Amino acid sequence: MNEKKGLTFARGLRSILRHDPDKIMVGEIRDSETAQIAIQSALTGHLVFTTVHANNVIDVIGRFLNMGVEPYNFVSSLNCVLAQRLVRVLCPNCRRQDKPADQYLTESGMDANKYRDTVFYSSSGCEVCNFTGYRGRTAIHELLNVTDNIREIILERRPGSEVRRAARAEGLTSLRESAVAKVFEGQTTLHEINRVTFVE
Repeated sequence: MNEKKGLTFARGLRSILRHDPDKIMVGEIRDSETAQIAIQSALTGHLVFTTVHANNVIDVIGRFLNMGVEPYNFVSSLNCVLAQRLVRVLCPNCRRQDKPADQYLTESGMDANKYRDTVFYSSSGCEVCNFTGYRGRTAIHELLNVTDNIREIILERRPGSEVRRAARAEGLTSLRESAVAKVFEGQTTLHEINRVTFVE
């Protein structure tokens, strides 16, 4: 991109479309013009992948609609939305079993009576992980599959809470639930998932 020479993101994307690609990857959609071209590309039969900065899958819908995109075109071109975040993975060398206090379980949105005897893990740090307790990262994610029902809700411009309710009824797993699953697998800690996700 070189805006001084007139090569903007949107102009570059238009130029790419003239080469008749099968798939297009748009690094990030930041403005209305880029959003419109990406959606027009999808509507004309191209498979478009792109990124948008948002907190979760539901917020992505709001971001596009706030950019002035026509809801009908948007839902016609949208297949799915994937939100992801990275959490640090416990060091396998110094990982050990841990028993969080009941108060910490409650603060983490868990029923202390139910999870009191569950095996959790933590790490103290060692030379292998440079005394951080973590080594590497893994992704947590939530995937919104855009069904006809969800398309209808978006077209009617109903609130995000209704979209989330409908998506959960159709099997949406939230970022938090994905993170908690990593804790139960012993890959990361409650402290780490509380740092990157919110208790719902």
